[in-house]
Amino acid sequence: MKTHHLSFSRRAFLGGTLVAGAALIIPLRLPTAWAREEEDSLFSHAYIRIDTNGQVTFLLPTSEMGQGTHTGQAQILAEELGADWSSITVGMPNQLSDDYRIPFIGQMRSVGSFGIRFWHGPLRRAAAQARQMLTQAAAERLDVAAAALHAENGFIVHADSGRRIPFGDLVEDAMALPMPEDPTLRPDSERTLTGRKVARLDTPAKVAGKAVYGIDVEREGMLYGAVRLAPVFSADVETFDESSVSGMPGVVAVVSVPRGMVVVADSWWQAKQAADTLDITFTRTPADTLSTDEINAMLREGLDRTDAPVTTLRGEAEATLSDDGQVVEAEYSVPLLTHASMEPINCTAESTEERTELWIGTQGQDVVRMTLENAMQIPADRFFINTTYLGGGFGRKTHGEIALQAALASRAVDGRPVKVLWAREDDVQQGQYRQTMMCRFRAVLNEAGQITGMRIRVSGPQMGREYGIDPEQRAQSTGNLANFDPFSLGGLSDMRYVIPNFVVDHAVVDLPIPLCPWRSIAHSFNGFFFESFMDECAAAAGRDPLEFRRSHCTDQARMLAVLDRVAEMSHWHEPAAVGISRGLAVVESYGSYVAQVVEARADDEGIQVKRVHAAIDCGRAINPGQVEAQLQGAVIDALGAAMRQKVTIRDGHAEQSNFHDYPLLRIGEAPEVAVSIVDIGSPLGGVGEPGIPPLAPALANALFAATQQRIRHLPLSDHVQG
Repeated sequence: MKTHHLSFSRRAFLGGTLVAGAALIIPLRLPTAWAREEEDSLFSHAYIRIDTNGQVTFLLPTSEMGQGTHTGQAQILAEELGADWSSITVGMPNQLSDDYRIPFIGQMRSVGSFGIRFWHGPLRRAAAQARQMLTQAAAERLDVAAAALHAENGFIVHADSGRRIPFGDLVEDAMALPMPEDPTLRPDSERTLTGRKVARLDTPAKVAGKAVYGIDVEREGMLYGAVRLAPVFSADVETFDESSVSGMPGVVAVVSVPRGMVVVADSWWQAKQAADTLDITFTRTPADTLSTDEINAMLREGLDRTDAPVTTLRGEAEATLSDDGQVVEAEYSVPLLTHASMEPINCTAESTEERTELWIGTQGQDVVRMTLENAMQIPADRFFINTTYLGGGFGRKTHGEIALQAALASRAVDGRPVKVLWAREDDVQQGQYRQTMMCRFRAVLNEAGQITGMRIRVSGPQMGREYGIDPEQRAQSTGNLANFDPFSLGGLSDMRYVIPNFVVDHAVVDLPIPLCPWRSIAHSFNGFFFESFMDECAAAAGRDPLEFRRSHCTDQARMLAVLDRVAEMSHWHEPAAVGISRGLAVVESYGSYVAQVVEARADDEGIQVKRVHAAIDCGRAINPGQVEAQLQGAVIDALGAAMRQKVTIRDGHAEQSNFHDYPLLRIGEAPEVAVSIVDIGSPLGGVGEPGIPPLAPALANALFAATQQRIRHLPLSDHVQG
């Protein structure tokens, strides 16, 4: 796959096409549901371009993080346009504008599994417009009706005569035609690429070692930077002695940055050695004695508050407090997690007063821009960003502190390029964390074993406030009552089970710890909370966990479909193999429904997960191979977190530092993961994140089936050997 950085003037799109080396360029428009009012929702800088040599380029602001987004987008484009698959080039912008910002986020960011489901409609429409213009140009040249022509493999073809004209030869004629407002989309019967397993466009470069990640960037005269940051998150530099490292080999500069220093040297190892040697003291803060025990005490206090506002109410609140029936109660918790991306965060910057250019693997281009704009007053027209491949993102690479460090370091050495790279220990101990949360449930069951009322108390941070989300405003827009933060309550307030009386409230507990979305955000822990508790309710009612869930899914066709499929895959209604126990969970997130059954063995040797069955309804799968790969990867990711990952705080800082004490799942521990895609005609949903939430509860439920021990607090290794 080629990656170009192209930029064109907005003014040039007036009239619908742009003459730039004789190319047909079609801007993208938002679907009506997401449209902005201004300028008729025209994404003039996001476009598809067809050159006279037949090359097709599309420019979209979606980072490729290894999830195959660019390949899926290219499939959509090539199919609708009728392009030659090998002619597709993927480009990303190097200057930011409203054209690249998802309206309901207000930023150019690759988050929330929006890469396909957001851009699918605009891509198809623009491709259909281009195809129709090329077809009309061919019709006039061949003197035939446009209806007698069709586009395939980069040609407009007249089947009756066998004549065919390549796209490139028609570009200049097509440019003179008006752009159709309502192009006809291809019918399902003509789909040739979407819905098929197609090889990833980026795989050849990655296999050959030619793909450029942020850590691979090389610039002429480049220097390297290593960081030394305050161990306590709220601390900053009090004093430092530059002379303590000025005589060390290769050291060029010592640069002050927020919360610490960057040492710049001729090589990264020289910079790292000097950073570790630097004589530095940090300010004292009230958080210097903070510990995990103290944090947990704060969260437990939140569970008992009497003033937490109700965020979600369905039915009668009083019914959730009734004792008229069987009452089931339980409390759950999850720890802080870090992201552990294989590629630690890094950025290369060339920054002067006149121009700042970055090379960075980021999910949050606008966050990076705003960070530099606020700290260094860099105007947008002097800021350029080159988005490289990401060696894992998972939400961590939406932040901009590494870009600020690199830009400040470059300014300190007269604009020379500086690559600042964090060590793994920096990434684990100085990073951003998924929030720790506690949750208390109370359910009332009637004589038939149905839940008639449920009350949920959430205790923990409101991470959404760090991203500019106003909880009160968000509550109004979502139909919730008050204090609603989707980064904390997603998966609870919007759960899909039919429970007539349902209350959620949130006791907000502020923590002096930097927080950051972790893959599937709130659903990662709320899925564990809710689906574990549903299993507890099923056990209390003496009912099969599958049947119990199905009985609470009236008119929930998608949830029922994935539950039935995963039951079929796992032979749920048949006895499990000797020594194997099964657990079930189902969670809706990011527009998709995923049900999982975990088959596990629990004995004196610990926990062994043998097989995971996963059924997903994500609408029509653009690339089934990528859906399968994303579900398998999510299972591996979630399994490692559920089994033994946690970040603990002592003396105000993270205790863990690297993979020896923050262990990822090993190859030999990886289970077989079977994936089935359920297509019942649903709208497009996300794929990168929805595979995470069901795994932990399904595993915990399997362990309960094996041992009758209910584990309510992650990670599992705190309770059983694994």
